[in-house]
Order: sequence, then structure tokens, then C-alpha cells
Amino acid sequence: MIENENQLVEKTVGFIEILSSEVYEKTGVKMYIVALEDLGEMNLQEKESSYTYNLQNPYVLLFFSKNEKKINIIVSQEVERMFDKNEVYWDYIVPLIPNSAKELTNERISAFLLNGFVDMADRIAEFHNVRLEHNFPTQNKGVQIAVRTALYAMLFVLFVLFVFVYLRRK
Repeated sequence: MIENENQLVEKTVGFIEILSSEVYEKTGVKMYIVALEDLGEMNLQEKESSYTYNLQNPYVLLFFSKNEKKINIIVSQEVERMFDKNEVYWDYIVPLIPNSAKELTNERISAFLLNGFVDMADRIAEFHNVRLEHNFPTQNKGVQIAVRTALYAMLFVLFVLFVFVYLRRK
């Protein structure tokens, strides 16, 4: 954690610190979060540069500014090959972002930033073939695919039954 302007819930901050320490110990990658109320007098690129300037490689920085509604995942060159930033952003952060500014509470901010942070930690650990002790259980993709396939099969059977009943009545 580099900076938190009261955007994250205290329990989230504690978990992030524990997880980032474990990732660093096991992989050598330093993970940071900056959660700001606003950018102040700087533009986005200047503000991000002010934080990344002193970071030692390899690193990941999850940057968030509430008033500007900006989220960015900044990685060092070594980390770029470990995971796809866009995939983390679109699959693990964006789905949890509320639609209105009123719903953008500290709890919601903590939820989407933590979700993205945890997924990045998982991907870095997977790249280095290590297991993280202080992380959420990862979803089993095989089970997810099997359940989705079963649901589609049931919908198809239901559709066929409706067509059969409809044609039989005519």
C-alpha cells in the first residue's frame, strides 16, 4: 500500500498488506495500491509517475482516483509477461464497479480494488509456480464450464419440449 485517502475499508488494507508481503516473499514482485479521492493539481499521468518514480522493479501498481473515476494497472516491464492487465481489469474490476457515483462507497471501492488485486496476485503466483497461503480460493474453471454447459443443455431440452408440445397441438 502506498497511499489510501480513506477510500479503502481498514480490513481490506490489512489483507492487502499481508497478501502483498507474501507475494513479494515468494515471487520477488512488489504489489501496491494507490486509492485517492482526487488527483489534486496534477493530471493522471503526472500523478501516476510521481508514485512509480521510486518503485523498484518488478512491481505492480493498482491506481485509483475516485473523483476522476480512473483506474489503471501499472506494471514494470518484467511483470508485463506474467499476466494480461486488460483481462484483470475487464473480468475482475469492472463488473463490480457501481453505475452511479452515489453507490461508489468505501465498501464498493474496496470490493473492486481487492478483487483485481487478488486476481493479479494469483496470476503472479501461478506464473512463478508458487501457492499463496493468504489468498481467496480460486474458482475452479472446470466446474464453472460444466455447470454452464449443463444449464445450456437444460434450456435446449426445455425449448425442444415446448416446440414438440406446440407442434403436437396443431
